Amino acid sequence: MTKKTSTNRATEVSLLANRLRSTIQFVETAQDFPAGPTIRNLVGAAEAKNDLRTLRLICRDVDAMLIALAPSQRAELDTILRQQLGVDRDAEKATFDRQIAAILDRGSIASERERRRLEDYLAMLQVSGGDQELTKRVLHLLGKA
Repeated sequence: MTKKTSTNRATEVSLLANRLRSTIQFVETAQDFPAGPTIRNLVGAAEAKNDLRTLRLICRDVDAMLIALAPSQRAELDTILRQQLGVDRDAEKATFDRQIAAILDRGSIASERERRRLEDYLAMLQVSGGDQELTKRVLHLLGKA
């Protein structure tokens, strides 16, 4: 591994760990979140090992939990993350939506990674009461319709 790659990875690990800690702290203050200390310990252990993959998995799971927040709380968290860490969750969501649209337009799933993305998207649609027609398209593509 080159020095530049190692430095970039360490920076990415640090940024993701900080994002997770800020998110967990916010959720703990916004509502009862008994899993907070456990997740924080997992984040610390992954950061100590420079384990970017684990941090990404934790981040995906924590982001999925954010659906339970009220829209005003999610907006407040977005503002905090943008101001403190430069995280633009709206841009991340737009990128995710474009990826899902491309899969749906193509009408086929090209990889296991795309299948997981569609499953995550379906869960988000179902929890948030999203567009029923879109939900049907995703279910059909996943073979669950």
